[in-house]
Amino acid sequence: MDILLQYNKKKGMKQIGNIFLLFALAIFCSCGEFFNFETEQPTVDGLRMSYHEIDLIVGDSATFSIELSPDTLPVSYYWMVKGDEDAIELAGRKVNAKKPGKAIVVVEAQRINSDIEAVSDSCCINVFDWKRVDYNEYLYETVLYCSLVIDGVQKTENIGNTRLAAVVDGELRGMAVMREAYGIPYLEMRIKATWPGETAYIECYDPDTYQHFVFDSLLLHGETYGTLSDLKRYRGRSRNYGNR
Repeated sequence: MDILLQYNKKKGMKQIGNIFLLFALAIFCSCGEFFNFETEQPTVDGLRMSYHEIDLIVGDSATFSIELSPDTLPVSYYWMVKGDEDAIELAGRKVNAKKPGKAIVVVEAQRINSDIEAVSDSCCINVFDWKRVDYNEYLYETVLYCSLVIDGVQKTENIGNTRLAAVVDGELRGMAVMREAYGIPYLEMRIKATWPGETAYIECYDPDTYQHFVFDSLLLHGETYGTLSDLKRYRGRSRNYGNR
């Protein structure tokens, strides 16, 4: 009799335990919205364009590179132009200079299949131009002997695509060419003038750094600036120096 009572008591306790377990499971399942565990998705921490300000002469172009952090996330890029939209033409990551003006290129990176706010970066584009003229129409000429250094690189012996020019009211009145005499390399520029007394600005465009420099002004009086033993020196440091 005692054995039977103990058996029934154990069986009853087991049934009560099962009831409590079922009741707990029912509560847990019915309140699933309070136990909605989600894994946090990684986000795009940063986006950086290769340049944040560049100068382009009409007809030139530049192509941007992008650094994404972290660089393993699937993202969609969106490019847009603000400001003077007619100054440039944007084709993917390449920008073409169309006419003088200032525009801003903006790129956004949006995580695919995510509503997390996109990250963005931008670059200011300054477009300028030198109007070409017929040198034969000018009677007066001023000569300049000079040297040129950009970002510590000597351009006098190898000017490459860099252009050193004399500009009067936006007109290209002279362009430097490489010369050498008695083993001395130098740049020579013959600057045209309508009349003695015009002022020319010595400007430089370096497509390697996308930089437009304005060095100084010269009075066009028909004489000569600089000599082989004492070249007029022009030096420039680009805004992106050290970041390339």
